[in-house]
Amino acid sequence: MKALLLTLALATALTGCSFPAQLRSSPSVRYYVLSSPLPQSSASEAASIGVLPVTLPGYLTRQQIVLRDTDGVSITINEYDRWAESLSQGISRVLCDTLAMKGVPALPLRTGAKVTDKLMLDVRRLDGPLGGNVVFDVVWRLQRDGAVLRSGHMVKSRPAGDDLESLVNAQSQLVQDLAAEIAARLR
Repeated sequence: MKALLLTLALATALTGCSFPAQLRSSPSVRYYVLSSPLPQSSASEAASIGVLPVTLPGYLTRQQIVLRDTDGVSITINEYDRWAESLSQGISRVLCDTLAMKGVPALPLRTGAKVTDKLMLDVRRLDGPLGGNVVFDVVWRLQRDGAVLRSGHMVKSRPAGDDLESLVNAQSQLVQDLAAEIAARLR
């Protein structure tokens, strides 16, 4: 009897593995990008500011979207909700587009680009819980030939909403707020 039950259990387990992949249920992956005020980058080749690669804390340097839990110290990594581009690149793109709208031509610094000034961003936090507030904590510095021209530290929050779309929109708005602050300081 034991042998029969063991054989049935083994047969049941093996048939579960033999179903086509289409019949097995797995969540689909959703991709998100930070939204820019412009449909595409409008920075000209004559931009005088080059945005260096954005520095992020280790927990944000992943493809999955990270939420900070309401306790303020725990995080949740959403395996099936991912960035379509690295968060660092998204921040740089939105920042450059918004600066361009404010009359400050900037472009993500690439090898060989000729710029007068370099903008460095050190993001310390860009996260929050659903239904809470997204917090953006960032230090920035504009340099020319190693000398600091301007610098600042922004800590700001926006309501995240109850879904990931609204959280990503809040993050986008915070990056645009940073660009507006930088543009105002450069006038």
